[in-house]
Amino acid sequence: MMSMFDMHADVLMHIARTQAADEPSIVEAFNRHVTRMRAGGVMGAVVVDCRMAGESASSADFERFIQIANVLMHCNSASFCIATSADQLEEAFGGTKWVGLICHEGLRAAEGDLAWIARLYSEAGMRIASLTHNDSNAFATGVGDPAGSRRSANPRGLSHAGRQAVALMNELGILIDLAHASPATRRDILSCSSRPVMLSHTSSAAIYDNGRNLSDEDMREIADRGGLLGCMTSPAALADISDRHHHTLERYVEHLRHMIDVAGEDHVGLGLHFCEYLYTPQEYPPVAGLEDASQAMRIIHALRGARLTERQIEKVAFRNFFRVFREATH
Repeated sequence: MMSMFDMHADVLMHIARTQAADEPSIVEAFNRHVTRMRAGGVMGAVVVDCRMAGESASSADFERFIQIANVLMHCNSASFCIATSADQLEEAFGGTKWVGLICHEGLRAAEGDLAWIARLYSEAGMRIASLTHNDSNAFATGVGDPAGSRRSANPRGLSHAGRQAVALMNELGILIDLAHASPATRRDILSCSSRPVMLSHTSSAAIYDNGRNLSDEDMREIADRGGLLGCMTSPAALADISDRHHHTLERYVEHLRHMIDVAGEDHVGLGLHFCEYLYTPQEYPPVAGLEDASQAMRIIHALRGARLTERQIEKVAFRNFFRVFREATH
């Protein structure tokens, strides 16, 4: 069975919102997520915490993030481990333990203070981060802010603090995630980052344009700079939320194949973004054939049915992410 690595799993956000602060509760909750992922052949993932657009964000949220990350890094679990380097990731992947990488999405609570990025790197083992969620903050403009749109007369992207943050992340070895960044922010990061970046979870606007899915031009721009795109399973990325006919495995593979055709087989991975555990079925309709991470192996079977070679599938399943992570963190 081919193992997969998921570039975006919101499990730390779920734990921060639902679990008691004691170590046993955190480890037990994390193991439930790991068990579900392992059942689908997902043997590692970027595990993410986030304060979403419209939610309050404070230093207390970062302290909780640090606490959860430390519990997971130091609990000596027999079932999982947390990696902080490319060597550790590649050594663990495919072994007996499931392997995770710590990520924060948004960093809004930092309020532009670069010291928080350095602290999350050293104290939480954070090796991946995005500078925005859909809203804007002191670092950058989010995709939900009209001021970041290409149609804006003066589109806003990175602030001065945001450019300093990119330089610091490059220096420390933190992989920058462009997810939820406005087009202007994406362009600014691509122009000033000295290391490859990724956009962990998106889909193809040519198939369905939801405002966050990427155009072919956007995808090629990231690929041309050595970056990586993750294709996500979220129903709202596959089709209109009311279009149940297209909330299917087949539609997901259509998006994934288009991204491979446009960006190239070396620049696409699996940013699965399974997060049915955060929402009701009405808010997050089940995707037929991809109801949760335990069904992820169906993606590999579908790619084989689409006549991709084993080497091509392996690149998409994990190798492309391993390359970009190594290049961004060394």
